[in-house]
Amino acid sequence: MSELELEQRTNIKFLVKLGRSGNEIRKMLVQVYGDNAMKKTAVYKWAKRFSEGRESTYTSYIHTCIQIYIHIYHAYVNTYMHYIHT
Repeated sequence: MSELELEQRTNIKFLVKLGRSGNEIRKMLVQVYGDNAMKKTAVYKWAKRFSEGRESTYTSYIHTCIQIYIHIYHAYVNTYMHYIHT
């Protein structure tokens, strides 16, 4: 999954919480991302998922675990770097 795709999913989630329809969301994404906007069917799929209560913007449990690990690793490295420089 690309960073651009994740960004658009996050935007879809936000707009669903504001009560926007799939059609409105798609138009906004095209306005912002142009040819790089998510396809209409994907927008509707994600809008439906978020409207049904989904919170995660990742496609699977594995992606979520990897992202959590990356955040923990970065926090560890930042703490270590701070420690050795003091």
